[in-house]
Amino acid sequence: MSHPCFTSRSRLTWAGVLLLTVAAIGMPVPAAAQNWPDRTITLVVGFPPGGSLDTIARSMAEELSKSLGQKVIVDNKPGAGGSLAVSNVLNAPADGYTLLMAAINLATAPALTGVRYDPKTALTMVSQISSVPVFMLTSGKGKLNTPAELIAASKTTDGGLKMGSGGIGTSGHLAIELLTRSQKIPVLHVPYKGGAAANLAVLSGEVDLIFDLGSGSLKGFLEAGTIKPLAVMQDTRSSALPNVKSAKELGLPPDTYIRSWQGIAAKAGTPNDIVVKLHKAVVAAADTPGFRARAWQLASDVVTSKSPQDFQRFHDAELERWTALIKAANIKSQ
Repeated sequence: MSHPCFTSRSRLTWAGVLLLTVAAIGMPVPAAAQNWPDRTITLVVGFPPGGSLDTIARSMAEELSKSLGQKVIVDNKPGAGGSLAVSNVLNAPADGYTLLMAAINLATAPALTGVRYDPKTALTMVSQISSVPVFMLTSGKGKLNTPAELIAASKTTDGGLKMGSGGIGTSGHLAIELLTRSQKIPVLHVPYKGGAAANLAVLSGEVDLIFDLGSGSLKGFLEAGTIKPLAVMQDTRSSALPNVKSAKELGLPPDTYIRSWQGIAAKAGTPNDIVVKLHKAVVAAADTPGFRARAWQLASDVVTSKSPQDFQRFHDAELERWTALIKAANIKSQ
């Protein structure tokens, strides 16, 4: 039998040899996380260039590059309602160098289209960066001036008012479902291919009302008065468009409130010290004048999470809420 001291010493020797061998052949070791980031980071966006999500992502990437001291590039991977981008991140190493531009589609896609990953565990949420208000809108020449008038008109109109949205399962569509279920009013939902088409439909009188985000071309219509906002569907006014009354002010209940959102996520399994460092950098980037100015241009409010855990809880609550609504309303992606 080997002497205990000899066995212990031998193990220590072999452990030392193993560590030297690992270092010699360049195998990664956990301590490498301490040096993160030491190369370019990719921020994957699940929608085409030029949209509001892409625009805010590029602003965040620019500010993150400064706060992290490494270049952050945007890589657009449109398709499957944003799920292609998620797959791209999940197929990369969990090392903090491939990040996801997270948005409300993460909470709607699992029930709307189905996904090949576990929406609760596949990703680690880092921080929210913005809250995107959803507005109740009608033509600037229309007779409707308040949500109460709209509800009354829909109840007395055969088949209900025509309400448009940017498409099946979008924030605008979900807002319609929330309102009609809460107020028990009939409506005819008319989905369009994108918010811009829905804006034109309400301008022309093709539909009586739309729900849409306050970004893109819509903000120009609002400022010109050609589209009239009746409410912002949340409990407080939006700092980007403070003259628009909140749903709460106008007497609508909490079950009609909706806000879209955006943030940063990483693949589950990313070392915690990297997630913590990334959270700090994201919050700092979101607080810069450049990012705040870009968010304001998109009619979005800058909102960050106190911790990655807070954003994770927010995401999970959103997933539960929208899954329940989509199933109850039997919404099917087209």
